Amino acid sequence: MLIDHCEEHTLRIARENGFWAGLTIYPVTKVTPQRATDIIEQFGSKMLCVNSASDWGESGPSNLTDTYLEFRSRGHSEAEATEIFYNNPCRFFGQNPKWKLKPVETGMPR
Repeated sequence: MLIDHCEEHTLRIARENGFWAGLTIYPVTKVTPQRATDIIEQFGSKMLCVNSASDWGESGPSNLTDTYLEFRSRGHSEAEATEIFYNNPCRFFGQNPKWKLKPVETGMPR
């Protein structure tokens, strides 16, 4: 199970109780790409899915890309970014046998 819309004060609670944590990027009303990267740097990327949506608040089609670019601009490697932005969602959704995409090898510890 994934608890979405996590922030600094809820992410740890979600993961400590065995849940995946979702960071939803809403750059005006919730989590900006910069704040999401701060959270990743502070709490790590284990059991974390970064996502964006358009159901409330201002959003945009580039929010996930903007977060990826912010993460990379801080000196994080392509392998780290792949673990967070591709492999983690594949691992989470891969719990369903109908999910076909598999994580790729990055050489990074899980």
